[in-house]
Amino acid sequence: MKKDRQFVLNCISELKSKRGGFKQKAERNLRIYEDSLNISLDDVNYENIVGFYKNGSQYDTTVDMSLNIIKSCIDTLVSKIASTKVRPHFNTVNGSFKDVRIAKQAQQYFDQKFESKDINKQVSECFRCACIFDTGIIYIDPIDKSIRNVLPWQVYFRPAEKTYGHITRVYYERKQFPTTLLEGYTGKEEYIGYGVYYDIVNHVWAEMYSTGEVKIHDYQADVVPFVFMNYTPPIIGTSSNSIVDMLLAIQIEINQLANTVKDASQLSPANTILVPQGTNINIRKLNNGIGNVIGYSMSGNIPASPITVATPSFIDPQYMKTIEELKETAYELVGISQLSATSQKPQGLNSAIGLKTLESIESDRFETQLNSVIKAYTDITKICMKVYDPDEDILPGDQFRSTITWKDICREDKNMKIQYSSMDAISKDPTTKMQILQQMAVMGIIPANTISQYLEMPDIDKSYSRKNNNWNAVQTVIERCIDSDIFEVPSFVPIDYLEMEIINTQLSLFSSNPDDNIEDINKLTKLFGICLQMQNKFAQLMEQKQQETMEQYSDEMGEM
Repeated sequence: MKKDRQFVLNCISELKSKRGGFKQKAERNLRIYEDSLNISLDDVNYENIVGFYKNGSQYDTTVDMSLNIIKSCIDTLVSKIASTKVRPHFNTVNGSFKDVRIAKQAQQYFDQKFESKDINKQVSECFRCACIFDTGIIYIDPIDKSIRNVLPWQVYFRPAEKTYGHITRVYYERKQFPTTLLEGYTGKEEYIGYGVYYDIVNHVWAEMYSTGEVKIHDYQADVVPFVFMNYTPPIIGTSSNSIVDMLLAIQIEINQLANTVKDASQLSPANTILVPQGTNINIRKLNNGIGNVIGYSMSGNIPASPITVATPSFIDPQYMKTIEELKETAYELVGISQLSATSQKPQGLNSAIGLKTLESIESDRFETQLNSVIKAYTDITKICMKVYDPDEDILPGDQFRSTITWKDICREDKNMKIQYSSMDAISKDPTTKMQILQQMAVMGIIPANTISQYLEMPDIDKSYSRKNNNWNAVQTVIERCIDSDIFEVPSFVPIDYLEMEIINTQLSLFSSNPDDNIEDINKLTKLFGICLQMQNKFAQLMEQKQQETMEQYSDEMGEM
């Protein structure tokens, strides 16, 4: 049986046998990035202090001279990628009114999800792992719905499946995992080995404990809940070059030259004092802690010169020149400009146009990496839709929103497309945001009465509650009309506003798919007719009221 304990253990054993070399590479690359020799990947509970290491029972805080160009390149590139905010956009394709509503709720959910879980930080950390180890991995937990970057050497999968683009089995193992983080665990251990295994072929996911306990569950999703990101896409297998791999030889050479310069500066005297012999100066009484005092005798009839103080060069300038050239080469290999890495203007580049062109060229250089990051956001969204409980509501239902489940989203997935933008059209700055929204309203991009929906400023929410309530009430009337054939319009709903939204909804449905949406369009036409009747009735009442008022006024004037 392919869902028993032994079968799962055999599958995990096979996966773990495929990734042994990667762990050794990961340990080497992490030590180079952190510039610390004692970092261990095996003992997670050990205090891996970056900057110094234990020598026996004592901490050794002495370090060799090191110019960590690798860390500089990685941190600069990660900062550039992290500054690009990515946001999902759900658009309907030939969709019905229900598709439009599902897309709106999916948009709301993932906007809240990405903000509350700080997905931008998780993806940025995943990209940093890709720069260091060549691979970064995001885990979407189907149970607690957390989305987090994981240590890539803790994830095991088949290299052949990665090569051919479809991973069916993954084992994620966390050693020395605190039992306080395991919900429902009743054992006495404070730390335990804990792993999860996913198999989409045999529809299994299992929990593995180092105590020997195995819990096997059904898994019906058709994807494993992991997103993989590579700094450079592998040609074959699972591994490729990272920034650490690219610059390792240069970093070693820079460190050796830097240590040579350091030794020369410490061993060479800062000053050399030359004292001619035969003078009244007693050399033994001279004392210079950072220099040498040397007595010399003049040959022949050359008269003695006075005391000479010399400051010799402790090393040839060619050493420093070579270090600078290696640093520039490292930045060039990665594609980072000196302007980005050190906030210094490259030599010879003086014009503003030149600087702007340099930044543009640099941005184009990282287009592949940026596309990988954007794809990671897309994959996260798609996996969430597939692995979450299909019967669970994506957003809690309330008086202004119908309940929609993940099953509804998956069912309507063919009528939706997910687009991602690597920038926000609207600034986060409140003043700038208001100006942009006003300009968009003037240009006709958005209706002026919807500005309040885009502001999202907590301190003025109450000021806009009336307009928001109007919009919510109107949408509720439209949804009840289409979903439940309820054509009642409460007297407190603004009729003019309702008529405008009915027309906008009809235009959207007609332009999307007029044949399939004709029934909903006709319902809205009927609702629009009811609105006209209410308006006519209101106009008649107002006319009658006005006539009664005029008659009463005439009677009062006649009595006078």
